Amino acid sequence: MLSQLPEFANPWRLADQRKSFGGKMQLRDFGRLSEALLAIEGEVQFELDFYLDEWKRPRIGGRVKSVLPLECQRCLGRMDFPVDARLDLVVIEVHQEVENIPDTCETVLVPDEQLRLLDLVEDELLLSLPQVARHDRTLCNAASGGGSAARGQAKEDSRESVTKDSPFAVLAGLKTKQTE
Repeated sequence: MLSQLPEFANPWRLADQRKSFGGKMQLRDFGRLSEALLAIEGEVQFELDFYLDEWKRPRIGGRVKSVLPLECQRCLGRMDFPVDARLDLVVIEVHQEVENIPDTCETVLVPDEQLRLLDLVEDELLLSLPQVARHDRTLCNAASGGGSAARGQAKEDSRESVTKDSPFAVLAGLKTKQTE
């Protein structure tokens, strides 16, 4: 297994040669992913195995593991989200080939015979992200009341300022003058 991940590779050639890559990379190396993270510290472990299946299609198997630091949307604190994604990909050149691929595997479109392997690993991490990052209720500061009193007071203060500054308050004043 090679530890050095080439930037671009021909997946058909790698599958013919049954190449494998594995190693570790830093989270800061993934530009698109770093936008979704609370911090860019940490590492990603990966294994990529290229091979031909029984129909002579290039396949990519393997795994991507990491712990991603996300922001909990309940308490806005740090949430370490473990990722252990398994890869089972069929390499295709055109979209029409999708019809011939079994539902048990995903496809990766490579129209120009060059695949950026870093993007492949990053895509797996992005697909693993939850839609809404939240701690389990038993672990979350917001759910246990930590900080909720301050948030409740802030909500109450904002309601009062809306009532005082509301344009509808002027209309309510006019209405009471007309009824007098």
